[in-house]
Amino acid sequence: MAAEPNVRARPWTRWGALVIAGVTVTAATALTVGAGTGWAIVSTARPELRASASPPPTHPGADHMGSTIRAHEPANSSAPGIRPSAVAGGQPQGMDVSGYQGNVDWSTAAANGAQFAYVKATEGTGYLNPSFGQQYNGSANAGLIRGAYHFALPDKASGADQARYFVANGGGWSPDGRTLPPMLDIEYDPYGTNSCYGLTPAQMSAWIADFSNTVSALTGRFPTIYSTTNWWNTCTGSNPNFGANNPLFIARYSSTPGAMPAGWDYQTLWQYSDTGVFPGDQDVFNGSTTQLSTFAGQAGAQPQAQDPIVAHYTAVGGSGSYLGDPVGGEYDVAGGRGQDYTGGSIFYSASTGAWAVHGAILGTYRNLGGPGGVLGFPTSDETPTPDGVGRFNAFAGTGRSGIYWTPNTGAHAVQGAIYGDWASLGYERGPLGYPTSDETPTPDGVGRFNAFAGTGRSGIYWTPNTGAHAVQGAIYGDWASLGYERGPLGYPTSDETGTPDGVGRFNAFAGTGRSGIYWTPNTGAHEVQGAIYAQWASLGYERSGLGYPTSDEYTIPGGRGNDFVHGTITWQANTGTTQTTYR
Repeated sequence: MAAEPNVRARPWTRWGALVIAGVTVTAATALTVGAGTGWAIVSTARPELRASASPPPTHPGADHMGSTIRAHEPANSSAPGIRPSAVAGGQPQGMDVSGYQGNVDWSTAAANGAQFAYVKATEGTGYLNPSFGQQYNGSANAGLIRGAYHFALPDKASGADQARYFVANGGGWSPDGRTLPPMLDIEYDPYGTNSCYGLTPAQMSAWIADFSNTVSALTGRFPTIYSTTNWWNTCTGSNPNFGANNPLFIARYSSTPGAMPAGWDYQTLWQYSDTGVFPGDQDVFNGSTTQLSTFAGQAGAQPQAQDPIVAHYTAVGGSGSYLGDPVGGEYDVAGGRGQDYTGGSIFYSASTGAWAVHGAILGTYRNLGGPGGVLGFPTSDETPTPDGVGRFNAFAGTGRSGIYWTPNTGAHAVQGAIYGDWASLGYERGPLGYPTSDETPTPDGVGRFNAFAGTGRSGIYWTPNTGAHAVQGAIYGDWASLGYERGPLGYPTSDETGTPDGVGRFNAFAGTGRSGIYWTPNTGAHEVQGAIYAQWASLGYERSGLGYPTSDEYTIPGGRGNDFVHGTITWQANTGTTQTTYR
C-alpha cells in the first residue's frame, strides 16, 4: 500500500468559513499543514478540546478500517468482491475511506449507489488525514450522509486524550440528519505483535469507556464502535457493557455478518468487503434509507434490528416470489429461526444469515433433519449450477456441503470430505456428474459413500483411515464385481489417476499388501494385489515387459495368478514366492 503524500509544513489561513464536523474554521482559525500529518486544526473557541500530542504513527496511511483483518482473520475473509444478500435486498450501501484513497470522486460514488460514508479523521494524537476536508465535505456535497472515525492506538495515549484530539479535528456531530455519529475504529494492533496493544481485557475495556464517555460529553453522542467479533471478545474479555449505548459497526468479509460480539444482538453497519464498486471498503446499513437518516439525526438513535427473515423474504420478492405467502409464524429451530411459506422456507442463524430453501431440495433437506441435521443452516438461496442443468443450495455443515438437483437425478446431499473430493474433480462438470444418492453408510459399517451419475457407475467412498476417493466407470465395475469394500481390495486410497505411460488409468486400494485396478481401452479394467502386485511393481508396472493386466487374480493349483499382456505372474501359497513367465 502506497504511503500518503507528504506536504511541506506551512501556515495556511483561509477566508470565509469551513465546517468540519463540529469545528467551524474561520479567518481567525489557524490551519497548519504539517509534513505527512494532514491538517492540524487549532480551535480558539474550544480550548477544552486540546490534547497533548503523542509521537506520530510510523505508517498511518496504511492504517484504516479493516487494514488488519485479513492478516488476523483469514477464515472469516472471503474472496474480494462478494455481495451479500443485504445489498441485493436494497439496504443502504456505503463506504469508508482514509488518506490512502486521496481525493475521492464522490459524484461517481453517489451515482453507483453510495448513500453514506465514514471518513478517517485521526489516529492516536499525532496524525490527521490530509484528505479529510475533500473526503468529508465532498461526500456531503454529493448528497451522502457522512461521519468521521478515529483509528485507535490504545497503547499511545489515554482514551480521553485521543477522544479530545479526534473531536477537535473532525470528529464532531450535529443532529442535522446528514452527520453520522463519531466512530471508534478499534482493531488489531498494526504496530506490534500483541493484537490487544499489550493491554489486559480490563484495561482495554476501561480505555474504550474513557474514549466513549469523552466523545459523548463533547458531542452529545456516544460513538459507534467498529471492530470484529474475534477482536472484541478476545481483547475486552467479551465485555457486554457497550451494546446499550454504542452502535456496532461489524467487520466481516463474508456473505453474512456472523455472530455478534458480546453485548450486541445485531449490527447497525457492516463492512462486508475491502474492495468493490466504491473507493475504499464496502459497507451496508442494517435498515432502510429512512432509518439511516434517523440514525444520523437523533442522539441515542439506533435502528430497530430488521427481522432478517422478513428482510430476506422481501428481498426475494415477498408473496409474489416462488416462496408465496407465509404459513404460520416464525419458530425456533436448532439455535436459529425458521419461517415456512406455501412454496418453501427461510432459515436463519446469527452465523449464517437468512436463506431460502424450496422444492425438491427442501424435501431432501428436511429428510436429513433440516437445520438440526448434518447439513446445518443454509448459506445460500437455491442457485443455478454452473453447467446450467441443475440447482443447488449450499449449507454450513462440517467441511463444505450442498444439496444438488437435476430433473434426472433428483435432489441429493453431498458433504464433508466427500464434497471436498467431488469439488476437486470439478463438481457436476467433472467426470462424476451429479450425485444420485445422499451420503450413505457402507454395508461393512466402516465408511460412507455417495453414488454419482458419471459414465458407467461411480461413487466417492470415505473412511477415517483412507479419506475420500472416487471410483468410476470400468474400474468401478471391476471393483464392484470383487465385492466393493468387503472384497479383497478394500476401500480406494486414490482417485482414478492416469498411469505414468500415459495410456491407462488406475485406482489404488487399501487391500492386503498393495493393490490396484488398472484399465486401458484395449485390456479393460483388472485388479492386481498382494505379492503379485509387489512383483509386477518391482518389474516396472505397466512399463515393464509384462505390460498391463488382462485378468483379475485367479486361483491356480496351490496359489494364485494374474495374466498380463505379455506374460503371467503366479504365486505359491506354500512357499510365498512368485514366478514371472513371459510370452
